[in-house]
Amino acid sequence: MALTMKYILTLPALKSFKLVAGEDGLERDVVSAGIADYEFVDGIDYDLSKAFEKDSLVISSLLFAKDKPSLLRPAIKQLNEAGVAAFAFKSVFFDNLPEEVIAYANENSFPIFSYKDGTWFENIIFQVMSAVEKDDARYLSEVHIEKMIKNTITQSEIDNIRRGISLLLSKTVSAVYIKSSDLDASGIFRAYYMSKSLRDKILVAKYNDGVFVLITNSSWNEKTHRVILDEACQILSLPVNAENLVLSGMYPATELHKAFREAYYGWAAGLLSLRKVTSYENLGVYSALLPLSSSSELKTYAQSYLRRLKGYEETIEAYINNGGDIIATSINLNCHANTIRYRLSKMKELAGAKDETDHELFRDLSIAYAVASILSKNKNL
Repeated sequence: MALTMKYILTLPALKSFKLVAGEDGLERDVVSAGIADYEFVDGIDYDLSKAFEKDSLVISSLLFAKDKPSLLRPAIKQLNEAGVAAFAFKSVFFDNLPEEVIAYANENSFPIFSYKDGTWFENIIFQVMSAVEKDDARYLSEVHIEKMIKNTITQSEIDNIRRGISLLLSKTVSAVYIKSSDLDASGIFRAYYMSKSLRDKILVAKYNDGVFVLITNSSWNEKTHRVILDEACQILSLPVNAENLVLSGMYPATELHKAFREAYYGWAAGLLSLRKVTSYENLGVYSALLPLSSSSELKTYAQSYLRRLKGYEETIEAYINNGGDIIATSINLNCHANTIRYRLSKMKELAGAKDETDHELFRDLSIAYAVASILSKNKNL
């Protein structure tokens, strides 16, 4: 399950925290941490609905109320109504809070803490976010992700992941997978967990030296998911443009495993496909062949079929790359079109299907060639 405030109190940076009020709220979930500073200064017009993250631990020195304690109760009320998990103040300007603040916190089970040591706000935030990151990694472990990719995960495991990760999943989810030699995974995770604007839209997870980006939104519109992905690419400094990533289909959160599965196979198909593909639904035959690439029957078919056509590899590749166009293939190979027709006829004979049409030959060649490509690059997948 997501981390509770009671668990967060066990972190070293919070060892001096003393509960002041709201004991009944210690089971509240915590997914973030932030600082309250100028937001509550009297006379400043500030949109508090966007200032603090839901389910966050907010810390303050209470400087804004130094000379006006009457600001404290409205501030605590606004934090609670914004969905903040808990509040902690450093005893610099206040050792004790007014009774009306304590009463409000107790009535609403809103935890308030005080502390006096010299721990920097940034250290508290760092430890909270590190704990959240580790918790996310526990639920979205490589073992769980692999089970999603191989479609061996159970619905109860999926539900457990949904409840456990810090991201508040919306109506729909989609995903992309990124893997490259210049991928800075540590930097990506650091930027993500410190980005307030991203943490309610995406979640990042490591897998096989690459990174998944799970996108969530209330919309079923792919364009909306692409906008979020573009924002993530920029903020996280991903080594690829959003427009070049293969986006999975969009699914309800209860089927998030499908998004992971399609994102991974979409990336894999991108290594194999000769044309630019940015959506899983446009992968063509690869969307069916990649999940089955470990099938012994599929391997045997491709290897046996192409073995019979040994010596025609250059013609096969050009014929497939040109979409079965004989004229384009002949130009590509710098020979007459009739030469290509003759070779195709010989290939039909060698394959034991001399009565096949060119269309049928192209179909069989494409499947065998695609499977062979998958097998040859399987070590990179």
